[in-house]
Amino acid sequence: MPAAVTVSWQDEDPNKNVRGVEMVMLFGQAFTKQELGRVFPDLMHVAGFKSLTVDDGAGRGMRLLQIESGGGLRVDLLPDRCCDIGQVWCDNIPFGWISPMGTSAPHAIGANTALSGLMATCGFDHIRQPETDEGCAFPLHGNMMHMPAKIIATDTVWDGDECLFRVKAEVTQFNLNYGAIRLQRHIYVPLGGRSLVVSDRATVLSGDLPVMAMYHINLGFPAVTPKSTLNLNGADISRDCLSENAIKVRPSGAAVAEVELAAGADAGARFLLKYDGRKLPFLQTLRNAQEGINVLCIEPATHDRLPRKELRESGALSPTSRGASHKFQLEMLFDSGR
Repeated sequence: MPAAVTVSWQDEDPNKNVRGVEMVMLFGQAFTKQELGRVFPDLMHVAGFKSLTVDDGAGRGMRLLQIESGGGLRVDLLPDRCCDIGQVWCDNIPFGWISPMGTSAPHAIGANTALSGLMATCGFDHIRQPETDEGCAFPLHGNMMHMPAKIIATDTVWDGDECLFRVKAEVTQFNLNYGAIRLQRHIYVPLGGRSLVVSDRATVLSGDLPVMAMYHINLGFPAVTPKSTLNLNGADISRDCLSENAIKVRPSGAAVAEVELAAGADAGARFLLKYDGRKLPFLQTLRNAQEGINVLCIEPATHDRLPRKELRESGALSPTSRGASHKFQLEMLFDSGR
């Protein structure tokens, strides 16, 4: 795998959680910040941010925020869908699974699945199947993924000769009878790197309600093949998770859980996910190998796959008081295999 963004799971300040590599690697050469200034009139012409708008199809009118790392990684962010992650390319190889409709705007989803793109945020009021609980109806995977984000800032963060591209976004969901939750999201991509970090803080603004979260990471070909292998914390879980079309749930199993998908045992694309297994103690996987679909979903979650009533009766669905926050962080690394 390529060099990673270094994550401190103990540091609660998201601005201090992420550091890049020691020097910036661009086009096969190592540069200091001063050296970059000598060779590039404007670094943003070869790496950085691009704001676009989709002008056709199911995504028509949707904002698109693109980050080019300068190291072979290109990331599409979806501000109108919770600032979730659309497609990600590494050396022009796509990693995210995209539905036949493409990545749709919220108003075009209807009865179709919203799970198109590399990552969809499930929660923070509900996760998994639609359910009515204590008189409140919750949609598939909750409300947050359909909410538009306010982009607070897109900037570059330098620490000595290390540089990160940073997106700061804010998303709010609100139900008059249930309450409000605000998501503050920071996304980091290192200049010259092949990784990204999502750092989230979900705060209850009103109501006394449980906070639930699941990060629905959707992977497709060429990372997902009949020869793909899947490992959790170094243990091979391929037979259980990849051999049949099914949903499986297991404990995350480590303070820093690591899930690695490889297209083949010896070659091909590889994807590595790291997350805090104490805050997301369950790992759910979904495999659908039907012809014309071919998706593998890796889904770290706060709660087991049980009805809300059972979770509440077991004490696993305790409310979060107004003003309290939950913090989640994920790191993703991409290797094209080239």
